[in-house]
Amino acid sequence: MLKFSKTALVILVVFLIGTNIAVIVTYHSHLKRDLQETEQSIDIPPRQFGSFIAAELNLDDMQQTQFREFRRSYNRSANKTMASMNGIRNRMARELKAVHPDRKKLEELAGILGQKHKELKILTFDYYFNMQSVLSPEQQDKLAILFQSMLSVPGPGQGYRSERKSLNLP
Repeated sequence: MLKFSKTALVILVVFLIGTNIAVIVTYHSHLKRDLQETEQSIDIPPRQFGSFIAAELNLDDMQQTQFREFRRSYNRSANKTMASMNGIRNRMARELKAVHPDRKKLEELAGILGQKHKELKILTFDYYFNMQSVLSPEQQDKLAILFQSMLSVPGPGQGYRSERKSLNLP
């Protein structure tokens, strides 16, 4: 009986060591792939988005003027929505800090936050379509690649996303 339990323990230890090694190898391969994809993705400076887009798309003066107006309009609307989202997140945090958090209230806030997030995405789509409306077909293709890159690469706090793809500008 004692020999059987020692054998079972040895098998269990070998299995656990094998599992740990597999997890470590998988983790490192994901990190390596993540790093390679990040290096290959398009790096868009956050503060100079307008000038970056203008340079990448080779916009003429009229297009740049229209893009500036589209960006101002988008920023006004998006900033209001994001401020509202931050307020909802703060309410969620306060509720979670409560001695007895109200699950129903948290679910309601989550639904409202989801709706605001949807509104923000729709504003982004409208911004994209506005920009696309003043571009040539070649510029539209480049804009699609730029937006795909922005939507594919995780931002701060979003973590690893397996659907990320490397993009190459023509």
